[in-house]
Amino acid sequence: MTDHRIEEWFQLYERDITSFLIYYTGSMDVEDLVQETFMIAIKKIPGFKGQSHPKTWLVSIARNKVIDDYRRKKVWEKIKHSVFREQQLSNELEEKTIMNQEILHLYKAIHQLSPRYKEVVILRGILELTPKEASEVLKSNVNRVNVMFHRALKRLKEILVEEGLDYEGYEDFTRKSKKPS
Repeated sequence: MTDHRIEEWFQLYERDITSFLIYYTGSMDVEDLVQETFMIAIKKIPGFKGQSHPKTWLVSIARNKVIDDYRRKKVWEKIKHSVFREQQLSNELEEKTIMNQEILHLYKAIHQLSPRYKEVVILRGILELTPKEASEVLKSNVNRVNVMFHRALKRLKEILVEEGLDYEGYEDFTRKSKKPS
């Protein structure tokens, strides 16, 4: 008897449920929602006491289904956003950690240079002073600063390679040094 009532109600109210869902969701693609509404009705029909009209009861089921789907979707979007943000923060942290390790290696390698090489690398490579500005600080001529900086970078590369580090990651540092005077 239960299946018979739902079949009968499907014949009588399917168009009404479809119309309701189209207007309620703003979408013409509601076939799945209509089917899900009647599937829920099949499960819940033992609890139907006849206190409301069957059409009203089915519309309530359809409405609750849309609201539940919306809530689930909203929760899922929040979870996805949260997970994505957490993953993004994790990636940023990983990048910062790698960058900090590279900076630490570079810092240690710079401190293995002779005092003059260390000064020129700090002035030209880190502070990005022009050769002219660095020559004024070091009280030396521009050509000497350029030669010293070139030799210091060569020695820095050797130290990094000796320590088993890939020099590739530090090339930006040397590119900065090649700006015109």
